[in-house]
Amino acid sequence: MESIKKLLRLLFLFPIVAYGQTVHIDDDRIVYKGTVKVGQISKDNLYESVKQAIYDNVSRSKKNTLLDDKTNGRIAVKGKMKLTTPYHLVRTVGFLLEVVVDDGGYKYRIDSVYMVQVERGGKTVKARSGDVYKGIEATGPESVEAEKIVNEIDLKFQKMLVLIKSDIRKEEVVQSK
Repeated sequence: MESIKKLLRLLFLFPIVAYGQTVHIDDDRIVYKGTVKVGQISKDNLYESVKQAIYDNVSRSKKNTLLDDKTNGRIAVKGKMKLTTPYHLVRTVGFLLEVVVDDGGYKYRIDSVYMVQVERGGKTVKARSGDVYKGIEATGPESVEAEKIVNEIDLKFQKMLVLIKSDIRKEEVVQSK
C-alpha cells in the first residue's frame, strides 16, 4: 500500500517537474528577455534605480560596465556567477545583461551565456550555453549533470531578475512618498 502511495505521488509530481523548467533557448543558446512595467516613475529616476539595482545584484568587476548611456536609457554589463560544485571543480557562468529603460518600464536581455569549468590543478574547459544545454540530450550521467547545471543557471538568472525588479519597486515606493 505504501509503495502505491509513493507511485501516485510521483505520477502527480511528474508533470510539474517536466514542465517546470523555465530555461529559455533561442538559436541553440540560453537567452532571457522580457519587459517589466513599473508605476509612475520618471525615465531618469527609473534609469538610476535600474542602474543601482544592477550594481547591487549582478556580480561583476567595476570595469565590466560596457555601456552606461543615460541619454538613450541603455545599460549593459558583463556579469558572472559561481555554480555549486564539488571541491575539485570550479564552475563560473559569464553573461551579458543589457537593459533599456523607457517611460513606464524597462526591457532586459541576458545573452552571451557561457560556462568556464576549472579543475583544481588541472585543465580549464569553456563551453557555450548551447553546448551545455545540448548535454541534456545525451544519456546517462552526462545528461543528469548537464540538467543540474542548466537548472542551477536558470534558478540563478531568475533570482537575479527578481532581485533587480524588487529593488526597483522599493525605489519606486520611496520616490512616490
